[in-house]
Amino acid sequence: MKKRFVYAGLALITAAIAGCNEISREKELSTKEAREMHQAFVENSPFKETKNLSRKERKELSLPPNSYNERMWELTMNPRLGFPTPYEVALIDTNTLKSAPGSTTRPWEERGPSNVGGRTRVVFYDPNDVGANNGDGIDYNRIFAGGVSGGLWVNNDITDVNSSWNIIPGLASNLNVSAYAIDPNDSMTIYIGTGEQYAAGAAVGNGLYKTTDGGSTWTAVPITPAGPGTLNTTSDLFTAGIFFINDIIVRNSNGNSEVYVGIGSTNYATPNFNISNPNNILGAQNAGLYRSIDSGASWNRIENTSMQYNFGGQTFYIAPNDFEISADNILYMGSIAVPGTGFGGGRLYRSTDGLNWTLQSTISGADRIELACSATNPNLFYIAAQVLNQGDLFVSNDALLSTTAINEPDDADTSIPANDFTRGQAFYDLVIEVDPTNDQIIYAGGIDTFRSTNAGNSWSQISKWTDVNGLQNINAPFIHADIHALTFHPTNTNQAVIGSDGGVSWANSLSNANISSNAISTRINGYNVTQFYYGSIASNFGRGDNLSGGTQDNGTQALNNAAVGENAFTAVLGGDGGHTEIDAIDGYAVITSQYNNHRIVGYPQYDFRYCASTVNCSDRPPNADGDFINVAELDRNLNFLYSNTRNFNGTNAIEACELFASAAICNNLSSNLISGNRPTSYKVSPFTLTSTTLLVGTEFSTVLVVTNANTSSPTFTNISGSNFLGSVSDVEFGLSEQEIYVTMHNYGVENIWYTNDGGNTWSAKERNLPDIPIKAILPNPLLPGEVIIGTELGVFATSDFNSANPTWQPLRNGMTNVRVVDLDLRTVDNTILATTHGRGMFTGTFDTLSISQFESENLNIQIYPTISNGNITISSALELPETEIKVFNLSGQQVFNTIEDLGVSESRLELDLKSGFYLIQLSVNGQSKTEKIIIK
Repeated sequence: MKKRFVYAGLALITAAIAGCNEISREKELSTKEAREMHQAFVENSPFKETKNLSRKERKELSLPPNSYNERMWELTMNPRLGFPTPYEVALIDTNTLKSAPGSTTRPWEERGPSNVGGRTRVVFYDPNDVGANNGDGIDYNRIFAGGVSGGLWVNNDITDVNSSWNIIPGLASNLNVSAYAIDPNDSMTIYIGTGEQYAAGAAVGNGLYKTTDGGSTWTAVPITPAGPGTLNTTSDLFTAGIFFINDIIVRNSNGNSEVYVGIGSTNYATPNFNISNPNNILGAQNAGLYRSIDSGASWNRIENTSMQYNFGGQTFYIAPNDFEISADNILYMGSIAVPGTGFGGGRLYRSTDGLNWTLQSTISGADRIELACSATNPNLFYIAAQVLNQGDLFVSNDALLSTTAINEPDDADTSIPANDFTRGQAFYDLVIEVDPTNDQIIYAGGIDTFRSTNAGNSWSQISKWTDVNGLQNINAPFIHADIHALTFHPTNTNQAVIGSDGGVSWANSLSNANISSNAISTRINGYNVTQFYYGSIASNFGRGDNLSGGTQDNGTQALNNAAVGENAFTAVLGGDGGHTEIDAIDGYAVITSQYNNHRIVGYPQYDFRYCASTVNCSDRPPNADGDFINVAELDRNLNFLYSNTRNFNGTNAIEACELFASAAICNNLSSNLISGNRPTSYKVSPFTLTSTTLLVGTEFSTVLVVTNANTSSPTFTNISGSNFLGSVSDVEFGLSEQEIYVTMHNYGVENIWYTNDGGNTWSAKERNLPDIPIKAILPNPLLPGEVIIGTELGVFATSDFNSANPTWQPLRNGMTNVRVVDLDLRTVDNTILATTHGRGMFTGTFDTLSISQFESENLNIQIYPTISNGNITISSALELPETEIKVFNLSGQQVFNTIEDLGVSESRLELDLKSGFYLIQLSVNGQSKTEKIIIK
């Protein structure tokens, strides 16, 4: 069993507090016992019911819109613990080491999308972009923005429609930026917080960061958690640590800077837990209001009695959600409930000294609180509250001692209830702001953005997310759905920057936005924080690369003839995209929306042809087929698509669809080996050409080979290793069907396995890697021993995979540590597509042995001509008996194989292949040589 990382910041210590006894849940078990426990954990997942709910049902339960993260919770759990441990990833130190791609000589190349954007909760004007420091003669046009899972970015001129964003160096690309604060005594000092409490544990942060030079360099600011370490009960696991920073504020106290940080908590499960899989609550015992009066060198949690609540016989402290400083320099705070305990929400606090806090009032039934205070009237506050899962608005004229409901905006979108502008997701998108120069002008954000000039008596809509459901009748500007932030220009309150699920927008005239579609415009050029699920690179290329991939909430994005560097993509399907495949030779692509809805489209134009399923895509019941983001695989040789589905009796099956010009014929492949063991990864063999040989990985430690998968009578064979434990994330073939690579999604397991004898024996290959999920694996077909993997912390590689103890190194040059979910290879030129969940797409290349390297091994092989009608000549300076010769097409399929005795005399091959690009590979004495050839 892999050793788990233990960090001081998590304070995993023994504690005994009022009956809560900390015990070790990671028991020493046999592989068989651990597998049984793992299966029980998954089958009793706290998301067993919620992951199959519709979007509407999920919103009613205050759950994030899609269930991808819930499925990832199940797949990445530590099988011995019953839950994942993503909070440990944030503390792993991955030093930049040289290797390739991603080395100094072969860096990753960012490809985009440069025009998509992504979820943004933090956006603010650079306070130092003024006067002599502005650099361009324009004050306050430099903007910082923080992407959720996308890092911290800067735009040097937000007013320029052609301006682009650049990621801040020195900070991790996978930072979940959630909050910021500027020191009023020193504008060069800025703090950012990480971790998004609202995302049910899917966006765990890694603490607080600080710059003292205006954003050029950043350092981590340690906060020692107050309260006990990790606690276990029979029904709850309270994991110690600081995982979510909900808000930060800095107050000027007689020239001294007081820093206040609101530490949140959430359960990495649903409230409906059970004893076999306990509720894992992240940081509840350490949540609360933290204060520093020495610039973050030391911290104390404020533990006033008014901030306490009781849960399970233990005392906890409320989680702050929003801070404000009134016109008379008094501190105010709104709270948020801690999921898993359900306590502490809806509270409104006041403090004159930062040490003693008075509970002014509580909004009945409220959970999340957002505050906006007048810049001139110290008693006037506007409040946005999540009450019974919807957004409600209030006003207070007595410093939060009492609150009065005010009118709420009525969205022109007829699908949004008139009494809830957040459409049931106030837990997720909820904004309230008041104009610093006019208390009557207030702004509210939910699905869309609204403005009132009479303190909420009436509202005008100043943004719309689409042009249907009545929205086509208003002339408001477009802003992506789900508003998260609105920050005013420091000297012109009619201008602002807005953060949404689509990135950043710039408002040139808030007062005209209800009548002018040009008053607010998107600013996402180069703001590449796109969360992809899958990616595909076409085998053909002419003027550039052809890429496609499915994204979170931004549909399926495609790009043809991509130039080097970042590119603008085109959305070819809306909503949540899924699995993608490109068959350039046959001129079609597979694009997928949620569940098992696969659409066959023309390539490269992406015009819709038909739905590849047993029923029409729009008629498929969402809970009857695959996962929300379903796994699939295309046999490009026989034009068969394989994906997850279910039989009528509810058992798992593989749907096999034969793809024709205008329709598909589909049937289900069933076996006892998968009926209760859902497939999680597929790979079609490129070596068997007259039928489909399908490699299948499953959620319960199993790897299968399915022969004749394209027929009605396939054969399922279990080739799993005896020590496999976990949910398979990727399966790949090497240079033959005997050579197989397997990776696992999970924490706490051996994540990499390899066989060179078809599964008779397996070797573990993880060795020096940290304890992180591995999502994808890709061997270099041209250089034996070089393998790369996609992980939670970017790409790692080894050049000695075939050794008993391979050494892995991170390949961070050009990409850094972001979650890499998919790796695809264009074999004609060894181009790798690395698809990330948070930073878009990147490409790199594999190298082969150079001519000089072969000569150093006393080999001198020549292959000519490289352009021919199929007649190839091979010569060697040495006698090389039993040289294996293989030919591969652009899809990686082996189309020719022979053994030849090479020598000083020429050997001739007659390749009866259709016109196109091919790779010819020669292997002898443990060495190999590959050349590209073209058959006319």
